[in-house]
Amino acid sequence: MNHPEKVLLIDGMSFLFRAFYASAWAGGYRQTSQGVYTNAVYGFTKMMLDYIDLVRPTHVAVGWDVAARETLIRCQWYEGYKSNRVAPPEELVPQFDLVKEVTDAFSVPNLGIPGYEGDDILGTVSTRLQAEGHQVVIATGDYDSLQLLSEQVSVKILKNGGKHEHYTPASLLAVRGINPEQVVDVKALMGDASDCIPGCPGIGEKTAVKLIAAHGSLDGLYANLDACTPKMRAKLEEHREQVYLSKKLATIFRDAPIDFSLEAAKWEYDRERVQEKFAELEFGRTLVSRVS
Repeated sequence: MNHPEKVLLIDGMSFLFRAFYASAWAGGYRQTSQGVYTNAVYGFTKMMLDYIDLVRPTHVAVGWDVAARETLIRCQWYEGYKSNRVAPPEELVPQFDLVKEVTDAFSVPNLGIPGYEGDDILGTVSTRLQAEGHQVVIATGDYDSLQLLSEQVSVKILKNGGKHEHYTPASLLAVRGINPEQVVDVKALMGDASDCIPGCPGIGEKTAVKLIAAHGSLDGLYANLDACTPKMRAKLEEHREQVYLSKKLATIFRDAPIDFSLEAAKWEYDRERVQEKFAELEFGRTLVSRVS
């Protein structure tokens, strides 16, 4: 086996949207003297460097959503999936390409495939790296990623104000009372309004956790419907198909056909190239000093 490395995998969209709205909320869209919007790119870059300082990885990569919602594999399974998504603010749109120019300047791979979401990229790459004996830290705003936890994979969930929650299998059990394998089963029951995953109407998070913790899994629950109250049993029976579809929608792919080279993700960069990009985007002294 190769020498075990420590790899930081970043959920690009989580970082970029959080950076955009944090600065927008503060009342200013940062722009260059040419009028190019850079507030999200600036915030993303700062967050990336913050997490690299925190995690001290040997390798870094970023996973992205790269295509329109309609082309997603999950939309072929369920037309309503993520149908509530609105177009991003026009000030953010040009920054999708711009941020990749910055990560590229740092020699950090931008990973994405049409049809798959950023989560699927992180799920696939973390599964491969784990099999090779490496340690992985995933930084994301998405609690769905908790299904990827293992002894070698930990997850940092972004919170407001630059804070985060750090999860391992042990802390997930301590905080939420479930293990990583049960994360998707809980989501299958409670659904997810933000992604338009239907779940089982009338079952919230507390009940979902309670049911899955008691029966071990969704299959275990459906094999023991007699143990439920008549009202609960009727509800679960009526929506069985929808619940299993919700599980399918909430399950992160771990076998996306992504081309990933660990060597290409090594955290080392050409300072001059990064400084040139920072100068072009007119990033202030605070950020420039971090790459000097």
